[in-house]
Amino acid sequence: MAEDAASDSDMQFRWYLAGAGAWFAAFGIQQVMFSYLVKTVLHAPPNQIGVAQMSLTAMSTVLLLIGGLVADHMDTRRLLLLCHVTAAVPATILALIVAAGYLRFEWLLVYGFFMGSITAFILPAREAMMGDVIGPDGLSRIQRAVTTTVGVTFLAQIVGMLTARLAAVAGAAPIILVQTAIQLFGALTSYKLHPTTRHHASSSTTGSPIMRVIDGIREVRKSHALLPINILTLAIGVLFIGAFLVILPVILRQEFGGGVEQFSTMFVSFWGGSILSSLTISRIGTIVHRGRLVVGALTTGIAVLTLMSLEAPLIALYVLVFVWGMGAGVTISMSRTIVQEHAPPAHRARILSVYQLGFTGGMSIGALFIGFVVEALGARVATLFPAGAMALVLVGLLATTRIWHITALPHAEGKPA
Repeated sequence: MAEDAASDSDMQFRWYLAGAGAWFAAFGIQQVMFSYLVKTVLHAPPNQIGVAQMSLTAMSTVLLLIGGLVADHMDTRRLLLLCHVTAAVPATILALIVAAGYLRFEWLLVYGFFMGSITAFILPAREAMMGDVIGPDGLSRIQRAVTTTVGVTFLAQIVGMLTARLAAVAGAAPIILVQTAIQLFGALTSYKLHPTTRHHASSSTTGSPIMRVIDGIREVRKSHALLPINILTLAIGVLFIGAFLVILPVILRQEFGGGVEQFSTMFVSFWGGSILSSLTISRIGTIVHRGRLVVGALTTGIAVLTLMSLEAPLIALYVLVFVWGMGAGVTISMSRTIVQEHAPPAHRARILSVYQLGFTGGMSIGALFIGFVVEALGARVATLFPAGAMALVLVGLLATTRIWHITALPHAEGKPA
């Protein structure tokens, strides 16, 4: 019986990984194609690039906490299935618009708003589903589950980005239709998962929906581990992801031509570094001093952005992006492990939605704001702004929180101590 249960749990985790991979493969295609369409096809200026990138995250910023609440109060499997099917619709419509030659900046904004809304529900559901799949007895191996998932999703994202390179030969519309097919495969993987029951415990929670969302925020605020990690996540979204989405594409276009191959190579360089570091962590085993590793990874990112202010050949840019990606893989793996460990099961999706809100909300603000910084200072000089601001955030957290002392929790009894 125990062996059958373990086998079923392993199979469920494989289906979970396949679904997560499907979402991120589609996201990889979207990341390259959206950047290519707005920058190279429509020739948008830097401030419009920032607005376009913001459209992909604006609605997820607004709806993400609601998405976490919904994921805590319904069958997560059904929510994942619905999100994948729904995500296939705007991709299909965008492909038809591109094929017909009717692409306009406004249509990209509409697409971004729709996909952002879907993302607000699927991200907390996907994160919460990990805990449902590995079960309460799986907390002792949460770091390995997180790092494996991070590695698989990054690899899938790279496959999507490499697929997007084929747009130079096949055209943009067929590649976007591949994104549709991948989302439908994601729906199949969700169908293969077992229905979840965690939402029954959440349903007994009293209070209005707004108060339940606030409860999740309170859980974050009172935790010595969750609070600094969520503050850092917000800073990463505003400063690092904003720089990645706006500054790097502008450098590619202004200094190196900005073709679809160069965009995809840049993305692949970043996520290739992320895969390498996350899978290395997975092989190492349990890392005790997790806060210190996060601080070190972010320090690497600050150094990389500082070096990017100097003009250099294209290969040097790719190398810096690869190193930056290695730091990102460490940060994402460790921060997600910390959040998964410290989040109570009944509030897991809500707390994870607060965590994701830092990335998406910060990304929206960062993409818009840094677009204007690039317009005013130029792309190379603009890299010094997020580097300096992140350094100040990191010093502030080291001085006022216990981030340096965040360590792995003991799980001798199968639950956090």
